[in-house]
Amino acid sequence: MNQHRWPTQLAAYPYAQPLLIGWQIADRARDIHWSDYEQALDAYLASQDETCSLNERHSRLIKSRDQFQALNANGDQHIGTSLALIRLHAELGDSQAVLDAITQMLELMPWLADSLPDDLQIHINRPFLAPIAAFDHRQVEGDLGQWIQAAIMEALAAAEHDPDEARH
Repeated sequence: MNQHRWPTQLAAYPYAQPLLIGWQIADRARDIHWSDYEQALDAYLASQDETCSLNERHSRLIKSRDQFQALNANGDQHIGTSLALIRLHAELGDSQAVLDAITQMLELMPWLADSLPDDLQIHINRPFLAPIAAFDHRQVEGDLGQWIQAAIMEALAAAEHDPDEARH
């Protein structure tokens, strides 16, 4: 069995720590996109390996972006895929693609643009990337949905106002 990167690498991110066990024990029997999603996520995490050359890291980023785009094109409408596409486009410096990915995400999940009820409990059954690196080390305080909304708003602001800032 292949050892995947996401369980150990995402464990370093405070937002992911309380979610890891749920992700690891999730029943994926009916998730037809899971295997491809996991490969795309691992490709992204491999791109973060600072022992690799910049060219290799960039190549892995592009591979991951292409894999997530293929998932999206094949009908994977999971929030994790949308969040990853926002992140990847930002890291590759494509502000227009970030804006397009956010627009597509809001079309699929219009509730993300609404004020969420205080008692709403959101559960995401796949490991996911924060849509902007600045949120990697921000713990989820309160509702996960509000944390995601705030991260998307920050990614949107970065892409709209300063294309270079979207990468940081």
